[in-house]
Amino acid sequence: MYVCVCHAVTDRQIREAAAGGARTLKDLRRDLNVTRDCGRCASCARDCLAEACSRNASANETLCQAA
Repeated sequence: MYVCVCHAVTDRQIREAAAGGARTLKDLRRDLNVTRDCGRCASCARDCLAEACSRNASANETLCQAA
């Protein structure tokens, strides 16, 4: 599913970014340009990141902050 239409970023890309170390919305903005233009994707991107981080935390015992 597309999360950021402005930059064609999908939930899969957000999960991959989380697996690669992204922990915050700022990380996603830096790595994927999420929220750079209109910003409407921020809440969905944050939710996707939080879900991905919780899955990674269960697997890796690493804490994530989706702030």
